[in-house]
Amino acid sequence: MATRSSISVVLPTYNCRDLLVPHLRSMQDWLDLADEVIVVDSRSTDGTLELIRAELRHPRLRIIERDRGLYPSWNEGIAATSGEWVYISTAGDTITRQQLLRLRDHGLAAQADVVISPCAYVDEAGERLPEKAYRNPRIHRDLAGRGPLLIEPPLVRHLAFRSAGTHALMGSCASDLFRGDFLRARPFPADYGTHGDTAWTLRHSHEMRLGIVPECGSTFCVHAKERVDTRDELMDILDRMFAQEIQHAGGSGYDDLALAVRQAMRARRLAKKNHGPASWAWVSANSRYLWLRTGLGFRQAWAGLRLRGLAKPLAQ
Repeated sequence: MATRSSISVVLPTYNCRDLLVPHLRSMQDWLDLADEVIVVDSRSTDGTLELIRAELRHPRLRIIERDRGLYPSWNEGIAATSGEWVYISTAGDTITRQQLLRLRDHGLAAQADVVISPCAYVDEAGERLPEKAYRNPRIHRDLAGRGPLLIEPPLVRHLAFRSAGTHALMGSCASDLFRGDFLRARPFPADYGTHGDTAWTLRHSHEMRLGIVPECGSTFCVHAKERVDTRDELMDILDRMFAQEIQHAGGSGYDDLALAVRQAMRARRLAKKNHGPASWAWVSANSRYLWLRTGLGFRQAWAGLRLRGLAKPLAQ
């Protein structure tokens, strides 16, 4: 394989043996496309590492053992890669050979920093989950029917902050491909719990050329987690993330309005929690939120029109 199109694979693991049995099987479909495989195991105790050593065969396989830490594990694995492209193969999530090649080829053609695609959501048995319950990022709906595209940094930045929620701009990282030099220079933030990939997108969207592949060729496994954030915890994390990361990407009039809307939404939520939806405090907070949100809505509608006009078709 030509060096310029090499693919490094990072496989982060922690006590996921049951998920890895079908995962390793699915990797066989495309493993020969990988120039190297970096496994980062956070000292699993359920036989995960033993399974990997017994079943995963690659001429350039490296296994790193380290203490727990979701994004620190990702970052250590990514730092150890050397390929032009990096694919993060999260346990339980699959990709087809055709899709991995499609992401790489479109990324090369567009000189993109990140290439994203939609995924199918499945349960641990591999059964498809309802689309209404599990949705891909909004950008795939906005640009449906346009084919593969490229979006330049200023618009990527707007879209990232528009999507600063649970359905963030990039969706599942197992459906995406990263340009190696771009990713290795920009580690994932580790101070937002399990939402570091969303924060990473916000932090670097102002300098990111984003390729979009409309075809779905990957799955995201919805499985039981060790701990799930409560709604209040999640909202607190997203509020803090939005306020902090908007500073990394530079300020603008749109930023000020978007941040004001986020703060008003938080004030409305707290007023409802502390005083109830019939209180004057909630009515006042809600009125301010709706006023600001209407103004932001007009800005976002205009950006949506720009999106369809400025998104460039990728070379086929």
